[in-house]
Amino acid sequence: MKKFWMISMLLIAALFVVSCGGDDEGTDNGGNQGGNDACTTQGAFRCSGDFSQKCDQEEWKNFEQCSADKPCNATTGKCEAKAEGDTGADTGDTGADTGDTGADTGDTGDTGDTGNALNCGEIYQCMIDCGQDSNCQQGCYDKGSSAGQSQIMALINCLNTCSESSSTDEDFQNCANSQCSSEISNCEGLGGGEAADTSYNSPYGSLSLNFSVDQVANDSDGQQSTVGIVQAAFATGTYGNGSTPVTPADAYMIQSMAAYYQQSSGGQTYTGVQIQQVPVYVQGQQGVGGNPLVILDIPEENAGVGTLNTSLYQGGQAQLYVVDVNWNTNQISCAHAFGEGDVNITNVGDIAQHGALALNGNVTLYSPKNYNGNGDISGQLGIPACNPVQ
Repeated sequence: MKKFWMISMLLIAALFVVSCGGDDEGTDNGGNQGGNDACTTQGAFRCSGDFSQKCDQEEWKNFEQCSADKPCNATTGKCEAKAEGDTGADTGDTGADTGDTGADTGDTGDTGDTGNALNCGEIYQCMIDCGQDSNCQQGCYDKGSSAGQSQIMALINCLNTCSESSSTDEDFQNCANSQCSSEISNCEGLGGGEAADTSYNSPYGSLSLNFSVDQVANDSDGQQSTVGIVQAAFATGTYGNGSTPVTPADAYMIQSMAAYYQQSSGGQTYTGVQIQQVPVYVQGQQGVGGNPLVILDIPEENAGVGTLNTSLYQGGQAQLYVVDVNWNTNQISCAHAFGEGDVNITNVGDIAQHGALALNGNVTLYSPKNYNGNGDISGQLGIPACNPVQ
């Protein structure tokens, strides 16, 4: 039977900038990556804007956000309360600052641009689009409103704290969800700041995974090839508010297929293996695809024997989605849910060269409209959420 490997859209999502143990991906104030400014004295401090920074493994990393009451001390590099004896000097400096105010006020003609200043969520998305370009990330931060800059830095600082205190990605995700929920909610425009749509249950279902093939398909295989195909479901369970199976009872059959992919996006090239599960219906003498699809994506660098954390968040080692497809255009039309849990790879070969793949696992499903106490994050997926499934 002709294979249904037709969905060309590669879903790549990362909801947070920072991942567990990923200090190199952390950003300092202004959105600069911690690794772009080297230092030589381990444990040394310095001031950078409103932050004190500490030299850690030859990189300047944010240590503490300072305030008016506890500004960064240029001598010690730490946030320290002003000594009483310093009051006169500080007051004297205030006069100079006041004198500068006239010049700054003259610049307020730029205020007309503030209507275009990025909010927190827009700064975040801009930084994500920059990839690893720290200058680009700095530009995103600079384009932000003062409120947006404050909110994004509060979020990054919280996530960095979770990163430093977590030994595994699961620990980091738990910390981020429990300790940074207010920072996520306060980040205007991020999506997590939107109230949850309670017409979607949370959780939104659960799936068990079980898949095994001797060969993974790749682009060298023709449309009629059966390499990588299993005429059975690799994901079983339910989604939606009730007990709707991801394997529709009226489908003629369920087809699953694993294929190696290589795709460029935003100046970066992504490689890995995707497993797609498609309900197949008979129309005339021909098989046609139905909905929903289950898509499991495993980046090539994570395709090794062991347990993978399945999550949308950066640091997640695999991603799982339940989606609907417009089969006239072969494009994903909406997302029902994404999965969080574990995928256990028990056998893997050279997936780029028709190697074998076997895995199992369990995931809990969440609608992007009502994500586990974090509100509506559907704006971050880049595709609309499907209507509630009752």
